[in-house]
Amino acid sequence: MKTYFKIIFTVFGVICFIACESMLDVSPKSSITVASMWEDRGDAVGAMYGAYSQFRDAYGGNYHNWGDYRTAFYDSGVQPGRFNTGNLFDNTLLPDDPGTDWGSVYTLINDVNLILKYVPDIEFANDAEKRFVIGNAYFLRGFAYFYIARIWGDAPIITMPNESTANENLYPTRADAQSVFEQAGNDIEQALEMLPEGYWEGTGLASKEAANMLKADFYLWQARVNGLDVLNNANEAVDAVLNSSNFSLSESYEDVFQNDVNEELIFSIIYEQNESTNNEGFIQPAGNVPSDIHNNPVTVQSGENWFNITETYRDFLQEKEYDVRTNVTAADYTYEDAYFLWVDKYKGTLDGTTRIFDSDYRVYRLAEAILFKAEILNELGQTSEAIEYLNIIAERAYDTENYYPSSLSASEVDDLILDERLKEFSTEGKAWFDMIRFGQAFDRIATLQGKENQQNILLWPVSYNTINRNDNIVQTPGYN
Repeated sequence: MKTYFKIIFTVFGVICFIACESMLDVSPKSSITVASMWEDRGDAVGAMYGAYSQFRDAYGGNYHNWGDYRTAFYDSGVQPGRFNTGNLFDNTLLPDDPGTDWGSVYTLINDVNLILKYVPDIEFANDAEKRFVIGNAYFLRGFAYFYIARIWGDAPIITMPNESTANENLYPTRADAQSVFEQAGNDIEQALEMLPEGYWEGTGLASKEAANMLKADFYLWQARVNGLDVLNNANEAVDAVLNSSNFSLSESYEDVFQNDVNEELIFSIIYEQNESTNNEGFIQPAGNVPSDIHNNPVTVQSGENWFNITETYRDFLQEKEYDVRTNVTAADYTYEDAYFLWVDKYKGTLDGTTRIFDSDYRVYRLAEAILFKAEILNELGQTSEAIEYLNIIAERAYDTENYYPSSLSASEVDDLILDERLKEFSTEGKAWFDMIRFGQAFDRIATLQGKENQQNILLWPVSYNTINRNDNIVQTPGYN
């Protein structure tokens, strides 16, 4: 069992978030009164764990939809069509495609709004623990609004909980994207203010370093995509992470994904046997692979293989045969006349012949802080210093010191940082956002080439269900 923390499901934890399946739904889940739910420290801590359970529900099923599948790097696996993701692969989204319904994210926001409304009035014996609970709530809401702003642009901003059908904000409208980004930024800053220094409860909960990673991510987007003069904010956040003694770069890239407790991991979406598991569908199905090579060398499962990387992406990942990341991110094997390709990052735990999909999703790890630093320095005109940080990641990948020469230009370094991110964080929900942030989506994504003038094509439509629940929500322009 993972040693850092385990999400606890209690009766209280279940009823603590009764409000509504989505903040845009009308009917509350329960009529239990609020007064009976927020009395002591145990209620507050249970509420925090409950919010993280909803966080996992919201992101576990959509993390790759939102962060990977629109890059044209993915296609159907051996058993295609299970999740109807073809329009994501082709960038021809429709409002009933996977990932278009924001309901689960607004349910998370409602859970957080309850915490922020009631926990400040609850007495704790340990003030640091109280600040930790409130800081985690701000972290989750900042994380949620950052995603919402990047995915949908204009969206409702809701900062008070929906506790009954009498709530005046049951039918919100879409605020402009700038305001949504501002809300995310305010919440991230509040999280950093509240989270106690040195208070560490494992990668499944926010820490000061996790909040600083989110802050760096946020301000890099604001600087490079929205054109704001905030690179120094991102730099300050990254330096706080790099100066922390709590994390270090693993010597082995493979070990980062073999062990969910690792010195490189800063924040993860947690999965655990007998609690919640998640099969992303990257692994080869046992029935498709000769039995004498099951799990040696071809990783197999009893379930279905829904997704795989394309051969084009495979070739990119295998560009350098000495790249140690290749066998984890683009594992392949030829057996007689059969060729097998799979991603080994989410293979879980093999218990006898049963595969348990309990691999955590790595959201932030120290390698990203290092590449964030390289990106920031290069943007600030400090290209030679940026190359030094880029070479930290290259040295682990290629087992070569000073792999990239100091004579490279800023534009060359920018391209190389993106290349390394696409390899280092393959299938980790980063690639779509990275290519937008680096301004290369229309150049690098085959299914977007020639579509630069299509309105809002980098945003997502709002689901039909969302609009049916609330006729104040108008469709994202370009998807009408």
